Amino acid sequence: MSSRPPIPSPLATERDRLFLDDGSRVAVIGGGPAGSLFTYFLFEMAERIGMELAVDIYEPRDFTKAGPQGCNMCGGIISESLVQLLATEGINLPSSVVQRGIDSYVLHMDVGTVRIEPTRREKRIAAVYRGGGPRGVVESRWHSFDAHLLELAKGRGAQVLHERVEGIDRNSGKPRITTKKGISPGYDLLVGAVGVNTGALKLFEEMGAGYRAPGTTKTYICELFLGERTIKTYFGNSMHMFLFNLPRLEFAALIPKGDYVTMVMLGTGIDKALVEAFFSTPEVRKCFPSDWSPPADFCRCSPAINISAAVKPFADRMVLIGDSGVSRLYKDGIGGAYRTAKAAARTAVFEGVAEEDFRKHYLPVCRSLSMDNGIGKVVFGVTSLIQKTTMLRKGLLRMTTAEQESRQRNPRMSDVLWDTFTGSAPYEDVFRRSLHPVFLGRLLYETLMEVLPARREARKKEDKVPFGKIGELGKIYNSGEIIVRQGDTGECMYFIQSGKVEVIHNSDGREVKIAELGPGEFFGEMALFEKGLRSATVRPLGEVRVLSVDKRLFLRKIHEDPALAFRIMQKMSRRIRELDKELGDLR
Repeated sequence: MSSRPPIPSPLATERDRLFLDDGSRVAVIGGGPAGSLFTYFLFEMAERIGMELAVDIYEPRDFTKAGPQGCNMCGGIISESLVQLLATEGINLPSSVVQRGIDSYVLHMDVGTVRIEPTRREKRIAAVYRGGGPRGVVESRWHSFDAHLLELAKGRGAQVLHERVEGIDRNSGKPRITTKKGISPGYDLLVGAVGVNTGALKLFEEMGAGYRAPGTTKTYICELFLGERTIKTYFGNSMHMFLFNLPRLEFAALIPKGDYVTMVMLGTGIDKALVEAFFSTPEVRKCFPSDWSPPADFCRCSPAINISAAVKPFADRMVLIGDSGVSRLYKDGIGGAYRTAKAAARTAVFEGVAEEDFRKHYLPVCRSLSMDNGIGKVVFGVTSLIQKTTMLRKGLLRMTTAEQESRQRNPRMSDVLWDTFTGSAPYEDVFRRSLHPVFLGRLLYETLMEVLPARREARKKEDKVPFGKIGELGKIYNSGEIIVRQGDTGECMYFIQSGKVEVIHNSDGREVKIAELGPGEFFGEMALFEKGLRSATVRPLGEVRVLSVDKRLFLRKIHEDPALAFRIMQKMSRRIRELDKELGDLR
């Protein structure tokens, strides 16, 4: 038998004694990121305590199919921080899944355009397709992000049932699922991981447990075929963001992918007239070839997105995660799925599956996201003010342009804009940095320079699109280069995406090869836990692609979720054992 949480005292009621144990059965409705990540973490955590589970994932769609059959109605951007966190969890995104690694974004306004690059020039944002690609795609050279995660869940031991859930009820306290094939036996835990664009949420509301679906608003997404060569010429590896003073439009983005550009518009009452007005603006027109015009027919949809949290997304033996619980406002929905999925899995394995267990250990994560979303509404309120004020737009442009041209060590406006639009930091962090006196003083100065008679001419610099390998994250190193040098100060660790590296220790002028590492391995992890110098040099063996993980991000997440360090500690322990064995053999 597996070890499990201690049984409550006899004073506790029977409804409080709800735990998963060996042989427990779990049903997950929805095989998107939230459902797949929950399953991945559930198996991983259960394995730590020696518990075996049976998991059924109900997902009627085939994410490998193009068009509506496999579509999950999403812009398909994986934020910088999430790419790093997934790497630490052992989830590397292969080149076949990443349509394009994004290394910068271009901000377009009526007063000018500026390209914003992160301090570390490395592709750490992924543009992906949630399904098999747009409607009408003839030959897909890339794989689905959702299908990739679902395969990871299957690899852990989950059974995927391509059936549509038609009903949910309880039998002797245990949830049951009804499909066209019949009624399932009772499950020990039911997980709702469905989106807000499905009728399945009604099934959970009708269970009478107090659940109410999240509040939503409509958005607009379409896929524009341009071809790889045209996209490379006009978009490169940059995501294009638009802040226009168009009525009802909050903001819009053009996201380059394989042969297509995904357009996302967010606002109120987006209709055909607003879409046409957006396409007709000079700033959008210059992003496309001069002879290009929107096709008469293209793959498009108007999905709902989550803008407020669900009410009571849990009950005895039941929990709702991802969009059906709470998501991040306007961005990084996959990041919200990651956080809620992991929190729900951790609660189910280590705490229990009673309503009170989820209230105590899962609800705080949902509340944290909701509180941050509240700050996000303030951030976007400020953004709307900037959109409507010409002088503020000019001041923002001047400040950002100056930072990018001088490559300042602390580019305050660039970092705020980067994190606001990419989802790489909490809204609270973005808001706090935007209130810094230096930030506000600099913005005020640049804005005043626009109204003073002796103001400087705005910088006019032709944007050059950076070419590079398309479907890759991280940074490429080749033989002869040094990734990590012994004796240097370390501020990050590295995960190998592809290729191999050798770890070399220099002692008294003599090089000793310590190890050879390949895909999925990591190095430089000691820099995350101590302030010492690098203890070895790491060099590529041929071409190697590595993804760095920032010390600040990782340690912040460790404080929020100490389990994040488990994989790193496990690997370090294994390396110590291997080193002990080698030393023993030498003796």
